[in-house]
Amino acid sequence: MDRLQDGKTAQSRSSAETGSPPRRSKRRLKIASQSEFREKSRVFLYELSEYFCKVLPAYSQHVQNDLAKLLIIHALGASNIQRLMATTQRVPYESVDVRIPGELQVPSNALSIADSTGLPRETVRRKLKELMAAGMVMEDSRGGYRLKPGSVQTEELQAAFYASFKAMMTVMEACLDANLVEVE
Repeated sequence: MDRLQDGKTAQSRSSAETGSPPRRSKRRLKIASQSEFREKSRVFLYELSEYFCKVLPAYSQHVQNDLAKLLIIHALGASNIQRLMATTQRVPYESVDVRIPGELQVPSNALSIADSTGLPRETVRRKLKELMAAGMVMEDSRGGYRLKPGSVQTEELQAAFYASFKAMMTVMEACLDANLVEVE
């Protein structure tokens, strides 16, 4: 997804330029400028707080209520498939029900995870070892780490993903109602 810029419309590059799948619609989101956001920022912060209170418990139970582990898992999962998701090759893997083969994933090292999460590298290393012992993360033969195959395909996580999606739509609806986001 293209990054939205302050007060500007998101511009997408052509599929041919990026190798990404073509978008299904011409809709674009325009986000409020920073000053417009500040005027109604409490609306967003309230909805964001509600979102976290609804979503975090469902995920944190899988990591013994350790939010650092949760952050590491999300950062690791995103970095493992970042290249794939930016190409047309992603189409068969758009459902989390379909496992992504290891060769299509890019392993991440502790330093890159620490950089992306802001956690100290030693904390990341320690938590990765704990996540490996719990069967959620594995070392890749190419070096680095990736999520263990099948770790995101559980019924509990599938339910959590959908609950997260619904809660995120509540946040988006509030942002639309407050004119913090506009669909063009």
